Amino acid sequence: MRITVTWLRLEVRRRWRSLLVLALLVALATATVLAAAAGARRGQTAFDRLWASTLPATVTALPNQPGFDWAKVRALPEVAVLSEFPVNGTPFELTCCPDASVGFAPTGDEMARTIERPVLQAGRVFDPGRADEILVTPQFVAAYHKGVGDLVTMRLASPKQVAEQWDGTTGPPLGPVVQARIVGVGRNVFGSSTTDGPESKGGVLASPGLFERYRANILGTNGQMYINALIRLKGGAAAIPAFRADLARVSGRSDIDVWNNRETFGGTIVRITRYEAACLLAFALAALVAALFLIGQSVARYTSATVADLQVLQAVGMTPRQAVASATAPPLLAAAAGATLGVAAAIVASRWMPIGAASYQEPHPGISADWLILGPGWVLAPVLVAAGSAATCRPAPLRRGRGRRGRRVRRPGRGGRPVRARARAGPGGRAGPAGPARRGGWCPGRARRLHLLGRGVRRRRQPGALRSDLAAGYIPRRRRPGLRARQQGPADGGRRPGRHRGRRCASRRRPVRPGLGGKLHL
Repeated sequence: MRITVTWLRLEVRRRWRSLLVLALLVALATATVLAAAAGARRGQTAFDRLWASTLPATVTALPNQPGFDWAKVRALPEVAVLSEFPVNGTPFELTCCPDASVGFAPTGDEMARTIERPVLQAGRVFDPGRADEILVTPQFVAAYHKGVGDLVTMRLASPKQVAEQWDGTTGPPLGPVVQARIVGVGRNVFGSSTTDGPESKGGVLASPGLFERYRANILGTNGQMYINALIRLKGGAAAIPAFRADLARVSGRSDIDVWNNRETFGGTIVRITRYEAACLLAFALAALVAALFLIGQSVARYTSATVADLQVLQAVGMTPRQAVASATAPPLLAAAAGATLGVAAAIVASRWMPIGAASYQEPHPGISADWLILGPGWVLAPVLVAAGSAATCRPAPLRRGRGRRGRRVRRPGRGGRPVRARARAGPGGRAGPAGPARRGGWCPGRARRLHLLGRGVRRRRQPGALRSDLAAGYIPRRRRPGLRARQQGPADGGRRPGRHRGRRCASRRRPVRPGLGGKLHL
């Protein structure tokens, strides 16, 4: 551990620029991949989270019948909450915001409290007893730059215009004028999922107090305007078949439309957001693959340069495990710092997520840390860098050369790969010492190589001596008579060339040197 820390300090001092570049690469890759992956997951679940947090209406019942008795429907066992709304497509106009959707004016105090409760981004819910308070959607704020506390002018139609089914296209409204104040900005399924979009100007939800105070200006006086209802069932979507049967029983009608709000308002949105999430996730995967190649090459180059320096320390006692740890520690530290910076950047980038249609359904826009995505990414980035660095710097096992018969020795010119050694026949047909089968090989038991350059014999300055029986083929013809005399003459005491006394290695002899008088001095 101590040698690893010491090497880390040295590396940080002398190669801090390379480590800084590696950390920035990891930060950029981590931020891109994690921001895209977290944005894809956030966009795919946007409508589901909006549905789960707003107490949405399960169904919308549309009898479209004036004077329909909703008290019987409210008493059904499947019904949890029922909120009525008059079917008046234009209950009022906003003089400052003519393109905003004004929706329906709700009745009763259930709306925005026990059913379709909005997720507020600013302000509060309106007071159901006040006619001059409204809620607006985030798209309305973005389009008209009006928020909490701002005043807007509401102009209602006259009872005569309502009786004539006034819709705002046959002239200006002639009813009362109300100065309303924006008290909250929020989203719910019924009020915002149908109004907010790329080309819309947002929507407005009036207080139930407006209907109570200006009933004739919204419902009319001829009794022809009818009222429908939003209903939240106790059993959710599973209770819709039973509710339809009971509704037909108490109303005496089997033709009443009952919308499944999840499918009606959210079906198309969910399909669009899933497609957008799949595209964003594909981008994240492409960025991940590119980052693996880019950062992998950088880590490999850095580690290769480090291994070359560590080989010196291995020669004086550093173990392979210490070498791997020392080579891996600097990239691991840089990757950890880069991953931390990348996670922080991904959290900042979540301010602009989700994108596309999902951004209009997000219940909690702004910065959001999805640790289910960010946490594993934070840990996985340094782990991958450390694994790649360790795989690059792991040394190959050293295979030692062997010089006896049947053993392996290294042959130069073939990348140091071991070759099988065999005995070479000496003069007189008797086998000499074991050696390589090729000329120019290594002497038995010693790292010795012969190089034939032109017509002379040159050798490296390495321990070991030249074997006389192998050197004969490398000595020029004009110098061979002395070698033959040495091999055949009786002056050598009967010793035959190519033979060794006992286990004495030929490398202890001097190099072959042609002598005088027909002798070869060894």
